[in-house]
Amino acid sequence: MMPKYTTILIQYFVILIALVLTAFLNWFFPLYLWSDTPIVRFAWLGIFFVLLDIAVEVILKMVERFGIIGETISFSNDFKKISSGFYVASKVQLPNNLKADFVVVGSSGVWLIMVQDDKGKITFNGDDILQDDVILKGLLIQTVQRGYALANLLKQELKRDFIVTPVIAFSSPQVDLSSVPKVVRGVHLVLSKDAIQFVENTDVQLIDKNTIEEIYKILKK
Repeated sequence: MMPKYTTILIQYFVILIALVLTAFLNWFFPLYLWSDTPIVRFAWLGIFFVLLDIAVEVILKMVERFGIIGETISFSNDFKKISSGFYVASKVQLPNNLKADFVVVGSSGVWLIMVQDDKGKITFNGDDILQDDVILKGLLIQTVQRGYALANLLKQELKRDFIVTPVIAFSSPQVDLSSVPKVVRGVHLVLSKDAIQFVENTDVQLIDKNTIEEIYKILKK
Protein backbone atom coordinates (compact mmCIF):
# COMPACT_ATOMS: atom_id res chain seq x y z
CA MET A 1 0.00 0.00 0.00
CA MET A 2 2.88 2.38 0.66
CA PRO A 3 3.80 2.95 -3.03
CA LYS A 4 0.26 4.21 -3.61
CA TYR A 5 0.61 6.75 -0.80
CA THR A 6 4.09 7.76 -1.97
CA THR A 7 2.77 8.47 -5.47
CA ILE A 8 -0.08 10.58 -4.11
CA LEU A 9 2.24 12.56 -1.83
CA ILE A 10 4.65 13.20 -4.72
CA GLN A 11 1.74 14.48 -6.82
CA TYR A 12 0.66 16.83 -4.04
CA PHE A 13 4.25 18.03 -3.59
CA VAL A 14 4.60 18.76 -7.32
CA ILE A 15 1.32 20.71 -7.26
CA LEU A 16 2.54 22.68 -4.23
CA ILE A 17 5.83 23.55 -5.96
CA ALA A 18 3.91 24.63 -9.06
CA LEU A 19 1.70 26.89 -6.93
CA VAL A 20 4.74 28.48 -5.26
CA LEU A 21 6.43 29.09 -8.61
CA THR A 22 3.24 30.61 -10.01
CA ALA A 23 3.00 32.90 -6.98
CA PHE A 24 6.60 34.07 -7.47
CA LEU A 25 5.99 34.71 -11.16
CA ASN A 26 2.86 36.65 -10.29
CA TRP A 27 4.89 38.74 -7.83
CA PHE A 28 7.90 39.51 -10.01
CA PHE A 29 5.96 39.85 -13.26
CA PRO A 30 2.66 41.39 -12.12
CA LEU A 31 -0.22 41.88 -14.53
CA TYR A 32 -0.31 45.62 -13.96
CA LEU A 33 3.04 46.00 -15.76
CA TRP A 34 1.07 45.57 -18.95
CA SER A 35 -2.01 47.53 -17.92
CA ASP A 36 -1.99 49.43 -14.63
CA THR A 37 -5.69 49.79 -13.85
CA PRO A 38 -7.67 49.14 -10.65
CA ILE A 39 -9.34 46.10 -12.22
CA VAL A 40 -6.01 44.57 -13.25
CA ARG A 41 -4.51 45.22 -9.80
CA PHE A 42 -7.59 43.63 -8.21
CA ALA A 43 -7.18 40.57 -10.47
CA TRP A 44 -3.45 40.44 -9.62
CA LEU A 45 -4.21 40.44 -5.90
CA GLY A 46 -7.03 37.94 -6.37
CA ILE A 47 -4.62 35.48 -7.99
CA PHE A 48 -2.59 35.41 -4.76
CA PHE A 49 -5.65 34.57 -2.68
CA VAL A 50 -6.68 31.82 -5.11
CA LEU A 51 -3.18 30.34 -5.06
CA LEU A 52 -3.09 30.56 -1.25
CA ASP A 53 -6.45 28.82 -0.95
CA ILE A 54 -5.34 25.98 -3.24
CA ALA A 55 -2.00 25.67 -1.43
CA VAL A 56 -3.73 25.36 1.96
CA GLU A 57 -6.05 22.69 0.54
CA VAL A 58 -3.08 20.74 -0.85
CA ILE A 59 -1.20 20.96 2.46
CA LEU A 60 -4.26 19.71 4.36
CA LYS A 61 -4.54 16.79 1.93
CA MET A 62 -0.86 15.97 2.46
CA VAL A 63 -1.32 16.03 6.24
CA GLU A 64 -4.34 13.73 5.87
CA ARG A 65 -2.32 11.29 3.75
CA PHE A 66 0.51 11.29 6.29
CA GLY A 67 -2.09 10.43 8.92
CA ILE A 68 -3.34 7.50 6.83
CA ILE A 69 0.23 6.25 6.42
CA GLY A 70 0.67 6.45 10.18
CA GLU A 71 -2.53 4.47 10.79
CA THR A 72 -1.46 1.78 8.32
CA ILE A 73 2.01 1.50 9.84
CA SER A 74 0.42 1.29 13.30
CA PHE A 75 -1.86 -1.50 12.06
CA SER A 76 1.17 -3.41 10.75
CA ASN A 77 3.03 -2.96 14.02
CA ASP A 78 0.03 -4.15 16.03
CA PHE A 79 0.24 -7.53 14.33
CA LYS A 80 3.66 -8.01 15.92
CA LYS A 81 1.81 -8.23 19.25
CA ILE A 82 -0.17 -11.29 18.19
CA SER A 83 0.02 -14.33 20.46
CA SER A 84 2.89 -16.74 20.10
CA GLY A 85 1.92 -19.63 17.88
CA PHE A 86 0.47 -17.29 15.27
CA TYR A 87 2.54 -16.33 12.26
CA VAL A 88 2.05 -13.20 10.16
CA ALA A 89 3.26 -12.76 6.59
CA SER A 90 2.87 -9.43 4.80
CA LYS A 91 2.61 -8.62 1.09
CA VAL A 92 2.10 -12.26 0.21
CA GLN A 93 2.40 -13.06 -3.48
CA LEU A 94 -0.41 -15.34 -4.66
CA PRO A 95 -1.08 -17.13 -7.97
CA ASN A 96 -2.46 -15.12 -10.92
CA ASN A 97 -0.46 -12.04 -9.90
CA LEU A 98 -2.62 -11.48 -6.82
CA LYS A 99 -1.32 -10.15 -3.53
CA ALA A 100 -2.56 -10.22 0.05
CA ASP A 101 -1.73 -7.42 2.44
CA PHE A 102 -1.41 -9.94 5.29
CA VAL A 103 -1.88 -13.64 5.84
CA VAL A 104 -2.13 -14.87 9.42
CA VAL A 105 -1.88 -18.56 10.24
CA GLY A 106 -2.35 -20.07 13.68
CA SER A 107 -4.31 -22.58 15.70
CA SER A 108 -7.61 -20.87 14.74
CA GLY A 109 -7.05 -21.19 10.99
CA VAL A 110 -5.72 -19.30 7.98
CA TRP A 111 -6.72 -15.65 7.57
CA LEU A 112 -6.26 -13.49 4.50
CA ILE A 113 -6.43 -9.82 5.43
CA MET A 114 -6.84 -6.86 3.11
CA VAL A 115 -6.40 -3.40 4.64
CA GLN A 116 -8.76 -0.56 3.71
CA ASP A 117 -7.77 2.98 4.66
CA ASP A 118 -9.64 6.28 5.04
CA LYS A 119 -12.36 7.19 7.52
CA GLY A 120 -16.11 7.11 7.05
CA LYS A 121 -19.31 5.14 7.51
CA ILE A 122 -19.38 1.69 5.91
CA THR A 123 -22.60 0.45 4.30
CA PHE A 124 -23.63 -2.34 1.93
CA ASN A 125 -25.86 -1.77 -1.12
CA GLY A 126 -26.42 -5.44 -1.96
CA ASP A 127 -23.52 -5.63 -4.40
CA ASP A 128 -20.61 -3.66 -2.98
CA ILE A 129 -19.60 -2.06 0.27
CA LEU A 130 -19.51 1.73 0.39
CA GLN A 131 -17.40 4.12 2.44
CA ASP A 132 -19.15 7.45 3.01
CA ASP A 133 -21.42 6.56 0.06
CA VAL A 134 -18.42 5.96 -2.22
CA ILE A 135 -18.50 2.45 -3.71
CA LEU A 136 -15.39 0.41 -2.94
CA LYS A 137 -15.81 -1.23 -6.31
CA GLY A 138 -14.51 -4.76 -6.53
CA LEU A 139 -13.08 -4.83 -3.01
CA LEU A 140 -15.35 -7.65 -1.82
CA ILE A 141 -14.89 -9.90 -4.83
CA GLN A 142 -11.16 -9.22 -5.00
CA THR A 143 -10.77 -10.21 -1.36
CA VAL A 144 -12.73 -13.41 -1.97
CA GLN A 145 -10.63 -14.18 -5.06
CA ARG A 146 -7.44 -13.81 -3.06
CA GLY A 147 -8.85 -16.19 -0.47
CA TYR A 148 -9.57 -18.82 -3.11
CA ALA A 149 -6.12 -18.32 -4.65
CA LEU A 150 -4.44 -18.90 -1.29
CA ALA A 151 -6.58 -21.97 -0.56
CA ASN A 152 -5.67 -23.46 -3.94
CA LEU A 153 -1.99 -22.71 -3.36
CA LEU A 154 -1.99 -24.45 0.02
CA LYS A 155 -3.85 -27.43 -1.43
CA GLN A 156 -1.27 -27.78 -4.19
CA GLU A 157 1.65 -27.54 -1.79
CA LEU A 158 0.33 -29.61 1.13
CA LYS A 159 -2.14 -31.93 -0.63
CA ARG A 160 -5.03 -31.11 1.70
CA ASP A 161 -7.86 -28.64 1.94
CA PHE A 162 -7.62 -25.52 4.08
CA ILE A 163 -10.31 -22.97 4.86
CA VAL A 164 -8.98 -19.49 4.13
CA THR A 165 -11.07 -16.83 5.84
CA PRO A 166 -11.06 -13.47 4.00
CA VAL A 167 -11.06 -10.32 6.13
CA ILE A 168 -11.20 -6.62 5.31
CA ALA A 169 -9.62 -4.63 8.13
CA PHE A 170 -10.27 -0.87 8.29
CA SER A 171 -7.13 0.83 9.53
CA SER A 172 -8.68 4.19 10.48
CA PRO A 173 -10.18 4.47 13.99
CA GLN A 174 -12.72 6.87 12.44
CA VAL A 175 -14.52 4.11 10.53
CA ASP A 176 -18.13 3.31 11.48
CA LEU A 177 -19.19 -0.32 10.93
CA SER A 178 -22.48 -0.07 12.83
CA SER A 179 -24.62 -0.10 9.66
CA VAL A 180 -23.07 -3.10 7.94
CA PRO A 181 -23.18 -6.85 8.78
CA LYS A 182 -20.07 -8.35 10.32
CA VAL A 183 -19.86 -10.78 7.41
CA VAL A 184 -20.70 -9.71 3.84
CA ARG A 185 -20.62 -12.38 1.14
CA GLY A 186 -18.26 -14.47 3.20
CA VAL A 187 -15.90 -11.60 3.97
CA HIS A 188 -15.48 -10.49 7.58
CA LEU A 189 -15.38 -6.74 8.21
CA VAL A 190 -13.42 -5.61 11.28
CA LEU A 191 -11.77 -2.53 12.70
CA SER A 192 -8.00 -2.66 12.90
CA LYS A 193 -8.07 -2.43 16.69
CA ASP A 194 -10.18 -5.60 16.84
CA ALA A 195 -8.36 -7.59 14.15
CA ILE A 196 -5.88 -9.43 16.36
CA GLN A 197 -8.44 -10.43 18.97
CA PHE A 198 -10.83 -11.50 16.20
CA VAL A 199 -8.24 -13.77 14.57
CA GLU A 200 -7.05 -15.24 17.86
CA ASN A 201 -10.50 -15.99 19.27
CA THR A 202 -12.45 -17.11 16.20
CA ASP A 203 -11.87 -20.78 15.48
CA VAL A 204 -12.51 -21.63 11.83
CA GLN A 205 -10.22 -24.62 11.30
CA LEU A 206 -8.02 -26.00 14.03
CA ILE A 207 -4.46 -26.45 12.78
CA ASP A 208 -1.60 -28.19 14.55
CA LYS A 209 1.77 -26.55 15.18
CA ASN A 210 3.70 -28.46 12.50
CA THR A 211 1.16 -27.61 9.82
CA ILE A 212 1.17 -23.96 10.89
CA GLU A 213 4.93 -23.84 10.38
CA GLU A 214 4.65 -25.55 6.99
CA ILE A 215 2.06 -23.05 5.83
CA TYR A 216 4.20 -20.16 7.02
CA LYS A 217 7.20 -21.46 5.08
CA ILE A 218 5.04 -21.52 1.94
CA LEU A 219 3.88 -17.95 2.58
CA LYS A 220 7.45 -16.72 3.04
CA LYS A 221 8.42 -18.13 -0.35
